[in-house]
Amino acid sequence: NVGDAFLVVWKSKGGMGVREVADASLRSLVRTVLCVSRSAPLARLAARREVQDRLPGFSVKLGYGLHYGWAVECAIGSDLKVDTSYISSHVNLATRLEEATKTYGVNILLSGQTHGLLSPYIQSLCRLVDKVVVKGTVQPLELYTYDVPTGSSTIAVSDHVATSPLVSNSQFFAALSPPTSAVFKSQFALAVDAYLGGPDGSEADWPRACALFTWCLEIMPNDG
Repeated sequence: NVGDAFLVVWKSKGGMGVREVADASLRSLVRTVLCVSRSAPLARLAARREVQDRLPGFSVKLGYGLHYGWAVECAIGSDLKVDTSYISSHVNLATRLEEATKTYGVNILLSGQTHGLLSPYIQSLCRLVDKVVVKGTVQPLELYTYDVPTGSSTIAVSDHVATSPLVSNSQFFAALSPPTSAVFKSQFALAVDAYLGGPDGSEADWPRACALFTWCLEIMPNDG
């Protein structure tokens, strides 16, 4: 653990390919978001009068940053306590992605590198939200999110599908595909294109982007 955050590492081993590991890592994050949203004890805790009086509208939410890259694995500590640590610029980038979930108002942020490793079907379920230059890097980084269906529509999805390791990745994501409509995703993609303005930003049309984003917010008011 790092402060109030946890670093989780997925390794390609035991015959699992990189793509399978990438799919499984995103699946674990989607599953965690869903479990938190379904947790009755957490809902009761958040609904306590003492909590709501101090933080009106409070609910328990977790943010996740998912990135792919190398890291140096090492042991840090003393004879009394030894912890495993991972040192790398990629670890720092994953941390910044997690922190950025608050800015973008989403549960999950994936780097473009991670998105490129996912199976084509799962890639199609994600949406591009921005392209930024992160501190410590020089190349623009694409940011994607996966909209986890945490609303009432997921009640019909059984706990078996959501949590059983016997369910394949394709079955899992088919049952828990994002709640966004095809029209919303299409308009949002057009808005992002207008906002980014091509590879060098020279074709940016911010008034058009603003109009399209406004339309998207009218369709999904709670979208980050």
